[in-house]
Amino acid sequence: MAVPSTDLHLIRAARRVFTGPATLLDDPDQRARSARYLADLTHPYGLELPDGPGQEALGRSHAEMAEALIGALVPPEEPVDLLVLAFARHDVLPGRATATYLSHLCPGTPLSFAVCDQGPAAVVSGLRLAHAYASPGDRTTALLIAVDQAVLPYRTPPPAPARQQAVAMLYRTAPAEGAVPEHTGDVVRAPARMTVLRQHPDVAAGDVAALAGSELAALSAGRPDARMVLGVDLAAAWPAHPTDGVTVAPPGQPVTGPWWTLLDVLAADPDRSRPVLTADYDPDLRYLCLTGWETTPADTRPR
Repeated sequence: MAVPSTDLHLIRAARRVFTGPATLLDDPDQRARSARYLADLTHPYGLELPDGPGQEALGRSHAEMAEALIGALVPPEEPVDLLVLAFARHDVLPGRATATYLSHLCPGTPLSFAVCDQGPAAVVSGLRLAHAYASPGDRTTALLIAVDQAVLPYRTPPPAPARQQAVAMLYRTAPAEGAVPEHTGDVVRAPARMTVLRQHPDVAAGDVAALAGSELAALSAGRPDARMVLGVDLAAAWPAHPTDGVTVAPPGQPVTGPWWTLLDVLAADPDRSRPVLTADYDPDLRYLCLTGWETTPADTRPR
């Protein structure tokens, strides 16, 4: 008897660039309370907040970005079992338990986690959580939301992302039926099965090129049609990386950039079945992360 699969299948995704301040900060009283709260948090670390006007320039909160994508991606009749929020930079409203708040908004009131302090590796760690949570024989649904926060009222050591954007990806342990790759507004349908999920910790900068090269060569062996998405930091640490069939994610979006790009690659050439690989490296935390995906031709998907 075959063991039921716990493979994760990407069903559909949503993504959006956000502009303007957090809606809650439109209220002067809320803005003042937020400024006092942030001042108390940052003062012990010698960080100064701007005085008076200027809080209006704060970025969008993680919750607002995620809420918008949940509304676009998950209809009420499709309950979610697990929600994971992945981010690298602080929220403009750090006093809120954002993952719990999002669970309340999401159909199914799913179990929720926040993954942070892992830099660009946060999304892959979220995928590991989703894969571990999936139950054989059950139709498990997991929602993974990645956010990049571009504007904070105080300085942080890493460069800020270029813009505020979020990517939400809906996964199930069963493939999408009758799905055809397409873009409809914020929603991207790019059905694919995740075949590889690897994280290598503590990889020195001098070793990353050799390890990434050997891993990607092994994963794509025998498939000249394989496509790759490389994070910008990995591309910088691996100057001699292959270029044929390779797309480098745009700079400035450390958490969301590779996944935004992956959706475009998965949705391309919908009539072909082919493997797609992603690889990214964080030079500060020294994580090398890889994922593999298998697309299915649109005309052979189950209906």
